[in-house]
Amino acid sequence: MNAKVKRLLNEEGGFTLPEMLVTMMIMITVLFALYSIFDMSIRVFSFGNDKVEAVENARLGLERMERELRNAYPYNRDSDPPPLFLAGGFTSNSVTFRNDLNGNRAANDSGEQITYTLGGNSLQRNSQPVVEFVKANGLTFQYLDKSGNPTTTEPAISRVRIKLEIEIDRGSLGTRTQTLTTDVDLRNRN
Repeated sequence: MNAKVKRLLNEEGGFTLPEMLVTMMIMITVLFALYSIFDMSIRVFSFGNDKVEAVENARLGLERMERELRNAYPYNRDSDPPPLFLAGGFTSNSVTFRNDLNGNRAANDSGEQITYTLGGNSLQRNSQPVVEFVKANGLTFQYLDKSGNPTTTEPAISRVRIKLEIEIDRGSLGTRTQTLTTDVDLRNRN
């Protein structure tokens, strides 16, 4: 019986220390490679998610501006045609107009003046941020007449083209820019 036990014990071989060290080094290398792939995928997903969220917020802000601008209401009915934009209220990077917010059709109600402009890196409505991550000089207005030609004459403006550029900076992953453009036909121009 003693010979059988010795033979079984001799046949049972284990791992040597060098074999264990080599195996551990291979496992560590594989785990670091998997970690770097996982880390990069998380960063790319985060960047894509940030971009989608910023563009979605910009789209919502642009739709709000479009809706309010479309409903711009004349602030002085005594002139012919009545002006929709306040004096000096339509430039290439800002627009100021009135909306009939309470529905009383009065021309000079307080609190009905709306100004959209760029402040820092955000689109602002009456000095309140509406859209973040706007590129420097990323808000432009172009004023068009009925034929679609640019005009600087207030009574001739029948359409406003708005261009909004969103910029997301993610450091080593780079900077991405998305441009949103819309044309707004003014309902109360005629």
